[in-house]
Amino acid sequence: MLNLLKIQLMFEKKGYCIIPNVFNVNVVDEMNKEIASINDADIYLDSKGSLRRIERFYNKTKYLNQAHLECVKVLKEKFNSNFSIFKDKYNAKPPGGEGFFSHFDGVFIFKDSADKERRGWYEYSDYFINILIALDPCNLENGTLQIANSINLNFNELMELTKKNGTPDLNEDFEKTLLFEPVILNKGDMVLFLNTCPHKSTKNKSLNDRRTLYYTYTKGDSSYYNEYFSDKLSSKNDTSKSLSGEI
Repeated sequence: MLNLLKIQLMFEKKGYCIIPNVFNVNVVDEMNKEIASINDADIYLDSKGSLRRIERFYNKTKYLNQAHLECVKVLKEKFNSNFSIFKDKYNAKPPGGEGFFSHFDGVFIFKDSADKERRGWYEYSDYFINILIALDPCNLENGTLQIANSINLNFNELMELTKKNGTPDLNEDFEKTLLFEPVILNKGDMVLFLNTCPHKSTKNKSLNDRRTLYYTYTKGDSSYYNEYFSDKLSSKNDTSKSLSGEI
């Protein structure tokens, strides 16, 4: 494992860092088996009808919950603070699977069940950190995550950099100013990144799957997990990053 100080400095400078070899490959194989058996969750398909994403599952199986507990442990050691899970997602990217346009996480406006406009994730907290777990090797050919340095602005300022279309997708002028780094990962590696790090991915041009697991956390002991997914289900937005992407 990399020197912890080096990892810390990278995160402080860029808003993201890579921690290699966090999970044994045999444990990752068990996670993949559990994901394949999940049926009580929210499932999204891409424009071709292929599996794109699964959400709302982390505590329903043994190894996926253990992965969550390991993430909480890593965050506690790194930030000397408690963290609570905010949301979970599994991104499936089979051969030919779609990528995502460049975006911030959680920076969008949605209409709730009462037609009130609400500020994306920022309705719940103002600090979010994502943890990506590589369930397969991730590289340029299969559409790995590409990430840019964190943009340390408030919600309203970040919104001005997006397309303002109900998704957190970045507007083209701002995207052109960014330098994205492809994140090359081995199976079992972990990536920590703030939601304010612009990120994107391209489609999978390889013959193999590129599966990733994301757990998102907020600081403190209060969990907004159930509230978030309830609000997402009742949202009146007709656009969603879960479905938007590129062919």
